Amino acid sequence: MQRTRKIALGVAVSALVSSVTAAVPAAAAPSSPACTNVTLSWVGGTAKPGGSERQETAGVQVKNTGDHTCALLGAPSVMLTTDGAPETLRQQPGGSSVDLAPGKTAKFNVTFLSDNGKNGNEVIRPDQAVVTLPGGTVKTLTWKWGSVTRQEAASHPGNFVSPIT
Repeated sequence: MQRTRKIALGVAVSALVSSVTAAVPAAAAPSSPACTNVTLSWVGGTAKPGGSERQETAGVQVKNTGDHTCALLGAPSVMLTTDGAPETLRQQPGGSSVDLAPGKTAKFNVTFLSDNGKNGNEVIRPDQAVVTLPGGTVKTLTWKWGSVTRQEAASHPGNFVSPIT
């Protein structure tokens, strides 16, 4: 009797999992493999070397240097590093799959609160931005935009990364 109940319970759980799985659509997978052969460079935005005491945006270009089309989906992870504790920027949700043919480019923005440290805010003085692209490729850019107000613990952080377009 106990064995029959366990089997019936197992069948019921399997049926429930199957029905929930069928009702929740899977995220669309990129149509091409993840980008691994890429270069990153700063392009555009409002940021100026040295800082400004306001929220700034620095554009980052991703160029496919490989010999086949690759895909990027979502926002990259960006961590500003220094000798002290790093600052991980929040990723904005959304984005759609971007297919990059060889030699083509895509872009994302790094938005941050520039701060010279005179206002009493806790700041980080980064020397690098470590970027992890969707798919896991890690690249490093030299940070040239000055000090940044720490925002990791903020409920509405002013430091964030946009999805790739």
